[in-house]
Amino acid sequence: MISKYVLAAATFAALAFSAPVYAQHSMTPEQKAAAAAAKAEADAAVPVEASEPVNSADIDTSERTIWDGVFTATQAEAGSTLYTKNCAGCHGKTGRGSPGGPGITGANLNKKWEDISLFDFYTFAHTQMPPGKAGTIGNEQDYVNIVAYVLQLHGAEPGTSELVYNEDQLSNIYIVRKPK
Repeated sequence: MISKYVLAAATFAALAFSAPVYAQHSMTPEQKAAAAAAKAEADAAVPVEASEPVNSADIDTSERTIWDGVFTATQAEAGSTLYTKNCAGCHGKTGRGSPGGPGITGANLNKKWEDISLFDFYTFAHTQMPPGKAGTIGNEQDYVNIVAYVLQLHGAEPGTSELVYNEDQLSNIYIVRKPK
């Protein structure tokens, strides 16, 4: 049975990502130049070394939220390099969106993904991004690192436990509004 979260993600994909392809063609020359400069800068960046594999016994699968330090600073740094190279052209440097794509942080993340698991968010990113070239950024962990960076852009603080590609772990971490 398809979960309501996967169905919501598919609906979101159909609605939210049909327009950006058109909007990208209406970018001004200055916006196109800025996107090209950001991509060139990212291409020149020194890649961050991958971390050591995590022992499956060390993976925290308890129910948590994105505000519970669910990723490391090293992961967010690795995700930053990948995000800048592959995502910032559409979603903007801070994830707040651009004329060529929707925002994926702040109110946009809250509105579209509130009470949905990181597994569903990750699955959407891995199976839909980048548009027309889904899954081409790297392996599963690369996409998890991008998710970690998006969470950091959203305001979540890194912790000491690594976020890994593990369905049980990702399924038990929920996107919720920042506690007051």
